[in-house]
Amino acid sequence: MRSPVKPGGWKWPRRIAAAALAAILAAAGVAALLAGASLPDWDGERGLAGLRAAVTVEFDRRGIPRIHADSRDDAFRALGFVTAHDRLFQMDLLRRRGGGRLAEVLGEAALKSDRWHRVMGFQQVAAAAAARLPAEQRAVLDAYADGVNQAMDGMSLMPFEFLLLRYRPEPWRAEDSLLVVLGMFENLTWRTGEQELRASVMEAALGKEVSDFLLPETDRYTDGISNGKQPWRPVTAMPRQALAALLADSPPPQAGLVQAGEMPVGSNGWLVSPGKSRGGRAMLANDMHLALRVPNIWYRAEMRLPDRLLAGITLPGVPLFVSGSNGRVAWGYTSVAGDFVDFVPLEMAADSPDRYRTPQGDVPLGVRRETIRVKGQADVALDVRTSVWGPLLPDPLLGKPVAVRWTALDPAASDLALLDLQDAEDVFQALPIMQRAGGPPLNGLLADSRGNIAWTYVGKIPDRRNLDGLLSRSWADGSRGWRGYVAAGDKPRIVNPPAGYLVNANQRMVGREYPHVIGQDFDSGYRAFRIAERLSQLQGVTEKDLLQVQLDTRTEFYRYYQRLALDALETHRSTLSPELRALRRHIQDWDGHAWPESRGLAVLVEFRRLLADAVLAPLLARCRALDPSFEYTWRNMDEPLRQLLDARAPELLPPQGGHARWDELLLDRLEAAAQAVLSRCGADTWKDASWGCVNPTRIEHPFAAVHPLLGALLNMPDAPLPGCRQCVRMADGSGGASERLVVAPGSEQDALLHMPGGQSGNPLSAYYDDQQRDWLAGVATPLLAGETLQRLTLTPAGRP
Repeated sequence: MRSPVKPGGWKWPRRIAAAALAAILAAAGVAALLAGASLPDWDGERGLAGLRAAVTVEFDRRGIPRIHADSRDDAFRALGFVTAHDRLFQMDLLRRRGGGRLAEVLGEAALKSDRWHRVMGFQQVAAAAAARLPAEQRAVLDAYADGVNQAMDGMSLMPFEFLLLRYRPEPWRAEDSLLVVLGMFENLTWRTGEQELRASVMEAALGKEVSDFLLPETDRYTDGISNGKQPWRPVTAMPRQALAALLADSPPPQAGLVQAGEMPVGSNGWLVSPGKSRGGRAMLANDMHLALRVPNIWYRAEMRLPDRLLAGITLPGVPLFVSGSNGRVAWGYTSVAGDFVDFVPLEMAADSPDRYRTPQGDVPLGVRRETIRVKGQADVALDVRTSVWGPLLPDPLLGKPVAVRWTALDPAASDLALLDLQDAEDVFQALPIMQRAGGPPLNGLLADSRGNIAWTYVGKIPDRRNLDGLLSRSWADGSRGWRGYVAAGDKPRIVNPPAGYLVNANQRMVGREYPHVIGQDFDSGYRAFRIAERLSQLQGVTEKDLLQVQLDTRTEFYRYYQRLALDALETHRSTLSPELRALRRHIQDWDGHAWPESRGLAVLVEFRRLLADAVLAPLLARCRALDPSFEYTWRNMDEPLRQLLDARAPELLPPQGGHARWDELLLDRLEAAAQAVLSRCGADTWKDASWGCVNPTRIEHPFAAVHPLLGALLNMPDAPLPGCRQCVRMADGSGGASERLVVAPGSEQDALLHMPGGQSGNPLSAYYDDQQRDWLAGVATPLLAGETLQRLTLTPAGRP
C-alpha cells in the first residue's frame, strides 16, 4: 500500500502548533489554566447523578471509550458525559447552526445561515419532534443530555473556543439532539430542493425537450448494473434541432453558469455473502463521504451491555450508533440522493395579496416573527411567511411565492427508532426497524452473523400524487400533492442476492417497476460499477481485502476525456509546439489511477470542467434571465455532454471563443486546462505537476475562516490525497471518506475502522490528530477499543 505520509511526519508539527496555540492563549491570560484544566482526567472515580448502577469507562491509546454498563440509559448517560468532554464546542456549533443562532457568538458573518435556518424553523421542528418521541427513546435522549450537562457543570474551564469567543454554552436539551439530526437531514437532502428550483427554471427557459436532455437521472454505468430496472428519466437522444435553435437565439453566457466540480455528498456501502468471504461470514463495508473538518464529524465509541456489544461511530450530540455492529447484526448507510423536497408555487387570491388558494378554499398566509441576536450589533427581526404546506422561501420562483414541503420539516419524520438495532438478532429483525425509522432518508445496508445480507430505504419517503418531484407545480386545486409517506412495508428491499454481493454508492437502486419516484439526480454509477467489478473478481475475502476495495483509486471515468484530449492533439500533430508535445506524452502516460504521483489526471479533470462550461453554458444562458443566480450542476451531466462532444455538430459549436471547428475548441480548452494545472502546482514542467499538487487535504477547524492564524495551527496539515471524485476512494481535499468501516458481525475482533483527525477537539490533547496518519495512509486499525490506558468509574450520585 502506498503512503503519501512520511513516517514521523505528524508529531513535531502538532507539538509546534500546540505550543504556538498555548502562546496565543497565554497572551489572553488563560494558558496556565488551559494546560491543566481543559484536558479531562479519565482515571479514578467520579459521581454521576441519575445512574442506576456504576458504569466503567475504559480509554485506549486513541482515546476511544469502552463503556461497561448494566442498562442502555446508563450507557448513553456516560456517552454524553465523555463526548461533551471531547467535543463540546462542536456539539454547540451543530445545535446553534440548526437553530439559527450562530450569529449570537460569531457575529454578522453567520447571519445568512441564521436567516435560512429561521425560515425553515428547525428550532420549532426539533422541539415538536422531541415532544412526540416514544417514552423509551425520550429516556435515552434525556439520559444523554443529562450526561452532557453534568460534564459541563464539572468543567473548571471551558474548551478554548468558548474562552476566545467569550461565552458559556447553555445547558443541553433533548431537542438539541434533534437539531443535530436535522442538520444532517439538511446536509443529505436539501440539495434536491435546489435541483427542483433549477429544473423548473430550465424547463421554463429552454423547453421540455432540452431540459429532459440535460437532466437524466441515470448514466451508462448505473444502467450496466441495474439488472434491467428502467429509470423514470432515462438518457435521451440529443435534440439537435431544438439545441441549434436555442443556441442561435441565446445571449452570451455569463460566468459561473455551469458547475462541474461540485463535491458530492454521498458514500460507498456494500455487503458480501458468506460464499465470497473467508470463513463463510457475511461482511459489511461502509465509508461515508462528507465534508471533512476538525474535529471529525464522527465520534468513535464502544458499549458493553449485558449480552450485547455496540461498537462503531456516533454523531456528537446524538445518542445513537450511526454505523457499526451489535455483535449479531452490522449496519451502515449511504445517501439516497433522492428527492424529499417539493416547492409549491402559491396561487395568490385576486382580491388580496395575503391570501392564497388551497383545496379547502382561500386562506391567509401565516406570519412567524423571529428575532436573531447578532454579536456586537442590534438584533435582526425576521418575519417568516408560512402556508399549509410549509414556510415560504424569501425569493419567488418564476415570479410566484413558493412554499417548502420537506420531510425534514415534519416532526413525525425525525426520531431515534434506529436505537432498536441494538437488539436485532438478524437481518430479518433489523429490516423492519430501518424501514419504519425516521431521520434523514438513507440506503440502509445490513449483514448478520447467520450469513444474511440486505438493503432497504431508511426514513420517510413522500407518497406523491401526480408529481414527479422534479418540477415545481401548483397544489391549489388538490389534484397534486403528498398523500403522506410510503408505508414501511412497501419500501423496496433486496435480501441475499444471487450474485453474492450487494452495492450502493448513491446510484439509482430502483426504476419504473417501483410505483414511487425516489429521485432524479442520483450519483453517477461509476463508483458502484467499479466496486461491483472488484467484488465479482474476489473470493475468500477478508476485512483487509475489503479495505483495499475502499482504497481503490482506479478511475476509468476519465478515460473518455483522455481519448478526447489525445485525439485533439493528434489532429494537430504536425503543428504542435514542443510544450504541447510534452503535454501529449504527459496525458498518454496516465495509468488510470488517482495516486498523488499520478501524471496526466489533473489536466484531464480540469479539461472536463472547462469543456462542460464551454459546451453547456451557451445552451443555458437564457436561464439567467429568469433567475440571476441560476447555476447548472447535475450529477449525470456527462451523459448530455458526451453526446454533444461525440456528435460535434457544426451548428452546435459554441459561438463564443471564435473557433471555426470543434477540434480547435477542444485543443483550446486542453491548453487552458494545462496552463491552469501548471499554475496551481507552481510548476514549469510536467514532472512537477502531479495529481497530488491539485488534490491536497484541506481539513479545517471552524476558526480557520475567522482567525486565520489559529486556523493554520488548528487545521490538519496539508498532504497529497489519493483518490478523486469519481473514484471508489472518494477524495476532494475538503471532502471524502469521513470514516471507513469493515465488519463481519460476530467477528468484531477482526473488524476495521479508521477516520480522519482524532477523538478530541482539544488541540492540546494527544487524541487531537493521532488517527489522521492512518486515515491518510489507508492503514487498517481495529474497530474495537484496544488495551486500556485509563479507567474511569462513574458511580450513582445525588444531585447538588
